[in-house]
Amino acid sequence: MSPFKLVSSFEVDYAPVSVKKWKSNRTGLEVCLIAKESPSVSGWFALATEIFDDSGCPHTLEHLVFMGSKKYPYKGLLDILGNLAFSTTNAWTATDQTVYTLMTAGWEGFKMLLPAYLDHILHPTLTDEACYTEVYHVDGKGKEKGVVYSEMQGIQFEPSFVALLEKQRTLYKHSAYRSETGGLVENLRTLTSDEIRKFHKKHYRPDNLCLIITGMVDEEELLNILDKFDAEITPLPEIPNKRPFVDSVQDGPLPSSVTKTVYFGDEDESKGDLTLTFIGPRGVDLLECLAVETLSKYLTDSSVSLFRQTFVEIENPLATHVSTYNDDYIKTAINIDFSNISIENIDEMPKKITEVLASHETQLDINRIRDVVDQSKWDLIYEAENDDDTFVTSVIYQFIYGDKSSSDLPGYLKDLKDYEILMSWDAATWRTLYRKYFVNNPSLFIIAKPSKELYRSNRKASKQLLKDRKAKLGPEGLKELATKLERAMEKNNTPIPEKILESFGYPDVAKIKFIQTRSIAAGINHDIANDVSSAMARKVENDTPEDFPLYLHFENIKSNFVTVDLLCSSFEIDQELLNYIHVFGSLFTLPIEQDGKLVPYSEVVKDVQRDTISASVSTSFDNNFQEFVDFRIVARSENYGKVIEWYTKLLLHTKFTQDRVKVAVEKALNNLPSKKRSGYSMLSTLMNKHIRSERSLARAQRTYLVEDFLKDVLKKIDFDFDSVVKSLELFRRQLIKQNNLRVLIVADVARLEHPVRSWETFAASVKSTSEPLTDLPYTSKVLTDVGRLERSGRCYIISTPGSSASYMDLMARIPQDANVSESAKILLAAEVLQCVEGPFWRGIRGSGLAYGANVYRVVEWGTVMYDIYRGIDVEKCFEVGKEIVESYASGVQQINGKALHGAMSSVVNSLVNGQTNYVNAAYRKFYDQVLMKRGPDYNQTLVKSLSQVTSEDVVDVLKNHFLPMFDPKSSVCFVCCSPSKVESIERFFSSKGYATSVEHVAADDDEENYESDEDEDDDDEEEYYSDTDDDGDEGEDEDETDSSSE
Repeated sequence: MSPFKLVSSFEVDYAPVSVKKWKSNRTGLEVCLIAKESPSVSGWFALATEIFDDSGCPHTLEHLVFMGSKKYPYKGLLDILGNLAFSTTNAWTATDQTVYTLMTAGWEGFKMLLPAYLDHILHPTLTDEACYTEVYHVDGKGKEKGVVYSEMQGIQFEPSFVALLEKQRTLYKHSAYRSETGGLVENLRTLTSDEIRKFHKKHYRPDNLCLIITGMVDEEELLNILDKFDAEITPLPEIPNKRPFVDSVQDGPLPSSVTKTVYFGDEDESKGDLTLTFIGPRGVDLLECLAVETLSKYLTDSSVSLFRQTFVEIENPLATHVSTYNDDYIKTAINIDFSNISIENIDEMPKKITEVLASHETQLDINRIRDVVDQSKWDLIYEAENDDDTFVTSVIYQFIYGDKSSSDLPGYLKDLKDYEILMSWDAATWRTLYRKYFVNNPSLFIIAKPSKELYRSNRKASKQLLKDRKAKLGPEGLKELATKLERAMEKNNTPIPEKILESFGYPDVAKIKFIQTRSIAAGINHDIANDVSSAMARKVENDTPEDFPLYLHFENIKSNFVTVDLLCSSFEIDQELLNYIHVFGSLFTLPIEQDGKLVPYSEVVKDVQRDTISASVSTSFDNNFQEFVDFRIVARSENYGKVIEWYTKLLLHTKFTQDRVKVAVEKALNNLPSKKRSGYSMLSTLMNKHIRSERSLARAQRTYLVEDFLKDVLKKIDFDFDSVVKSLELFRRQLIKQNNLRVLIVADVARLEHPVRSWETFAASVKSTSEPLTDLPYTSKVLTDVGRLERSGRCYIISTPGSSASYMDLMARIPQDANVSESAKILLAAEVLQCVEGPFWRGIRGSGLAYGANVYRVVEWGTVMYDIYRGIDVEKCFEVGKEIVESYASGVQQINGKALHGAMSSVVNSLVNGQTNYVNAAYRKFYDQVLMKRGPDYNQTLVKSLSQVTSEDVVDVLKNHFLPMFDPKSSVCFVCCSPSKVESIERFFSSKGYATSVEHVAADDDEENYESDEDEDDDDEEEYYSDTDDDGDEGEDEDETDSSSE
């Protein structure tokens, strides 16, 4: 009889999802199955990990689990099996949990890996050698290394990290929430293997482990697998174990409000950040938590929120962005972040914020609060339809903090009753809650300020530490350390016997199913031929008026929602106007001229929010085709007509007013200091500067490159605003016209009453033209001679004081028009090198040279890239990368069948993970079929081609396409690094034959002293200029890589 007893089972009311949870009465192991239609099966294996120090034991274990288990004592076995089984593994460590993940293309691979993965979690080897290489060691040159150490060294001096640590220390005097579970670098230096083993023994128990699995799973097979595993692990003790956090000492509330200031090193002292935190309700009080979250969103989300209206959407903004998030502990911590605050104003901000909160109690807008509740409800429904992990966070929380019987699990997931209750609350109830948590509740303000002095002292201290270490160790000591490291790596890299790998078998790629969508064309769309046998195609055709002038493309899917993209080529815009994208991007947050009156932007935003899930303007189509301007609105299917009405109003009738234009420009400029601190962002900016011409929209939207233009516009606003408006209106007229609109509609067409006729009013309002549909804006048309590799042998270096890590891209030409067979060869060659536990992983990441090393093809550019992310030593990364490619290209190293199969598996898994829902599948199909002109079934064709690639084909790709990346005669190099590393990097690439040029990112008020040892936030997102649902902090486009699917 199975020890697993069903403890909860229910259907989710608002999504086609069923939930079942079992618990072993023998070991206490829990498993929750979230069954939903998806081509992938995903697993989250969660443990509550509580620690009362900053040693980093939870984080180090997260890494060491992958170094082998008692049953399979081989480093990288899980990752190699994952490569063979269309799977990827990963993990994260948070303050109160460690979670291991397994994402697989189908059930076959998942069930193959599951027992071995669980064995690694509960029975890891935790050898001294693994701890030495993975956690911390000193190499033969006296430099501190170790994967965990390097990771924490890279973030410990970031402003967000410094502020977070101070927040934890202040709020949590007694509980484990005060601890830095990642490990402070000074503690990682002294952490021992025994301490890690003791922590594992205490917390990695079956009764402290919950498996959450989503997708289409054979339930009987799953339980059979778990029955066998459960029989081999430790049973429950007679005396129940204490629950982490729940049975531990609890912190009391803050006795009074507190303001603290922390410092982070940076040359640019112009802008800082601020975090406001309140302690909220108990996390298991679901209704009150939802109500408090609603008020947090009311205060921060969208340009009409109280804080945005008061501090951001004003002339001379006091901050560029406000956002909220919760720390979901026993008691919820409500956090509100204010970004890029001028140092002159930052000390006064806590008082101003407190006054705004207090004075607003009597002015709460009950209608907008209800709008936020309704919006949040529909956001959840939309996420439940599209994201596999929608329910996972709640299941993990219930496991750690909820009732051990799981009787309360339905309350977290089953229905939307709490939203209905909140909609019925009156103003007095909301005011009482607001007063309790945001007025009378003691607050904590953490002000994070940049400091030149700290920046320089950190650098000096780092240099002195290295100098002292070398002196203390001496030549013999360093030699011994080099030998010790070599022996540890040799032990760790013990080959995995072939018979063990073979014992797992291979999943059948034929069993992997991709989501299918149906394409339908209307109007002037001649890119596809409609299937006349399709009822939905006939519906669209019957609804299409004669001579309909717009390009419409439908992707017919199963959904309760409609997503409408309007794609416009920026090539229609005059080159000298492109920089105005920084203002035009605010189009959805402008007032509207209606019936001779001006509707304030705040009312516009509120109304858009009521009718949509989200509305945004971006400068790419899903991070590809970055010369497009893409307008996107998501809404419920029944609001399809309203979406089109909003497009008419927002694109054609918005008014560029002086105050709104000024806010847009000032926000763009005030965001610059944080951009300059990001090495990854500055590398991308450097590439855009040299690869793309001034005709490029993607180049224009890099704020750093158009800073002077924006400053000039800011001046013009005050004395010549008419000329600014004239330019913006010309921008609009050139962009928005009938032959420059490609409309993509992703929806269940059966739910759309008039899929085409609904557009008639819009079409009549848009500028008509006799010209044909505009050409697609391919990036290749705006590449410079450097971008086309007609001028090779250049190495462009940019230094930024905010980055201690280095970033590098080497670029070489590759056939842009490669057919699917050639593309398969290129993809497999790249994956052979970069897959987990592959040559780059072991030679570069495993040696502590960089956090990541990859090769990818940029289809639109016709280039292949060798990319180093968070490099410690980019010179060595260049040399090792070249040696690895040469060794395989020359035949010194052989590419065996397993490596080839593993690479194919990784590519297939990437393809599936990119299309886990209908919307993503529809976007991908439109990209393949319409934009790239490579057919509607490209993925399926690609998978077939992958299986036909030979090792000889891969060797040919390495010789002809990848080796040229390391040759100055055929490549271009881009590097972003700390100023202290510029000289050595420039010298290195000069010695390799590159002509180098260097530029420095200086602070606004300081042109000298370019040295730093701090790292930065490495997020470099797609540019979203406006989102009436939730304005994300304006990022900048990451260069399109399309590395997994070509």
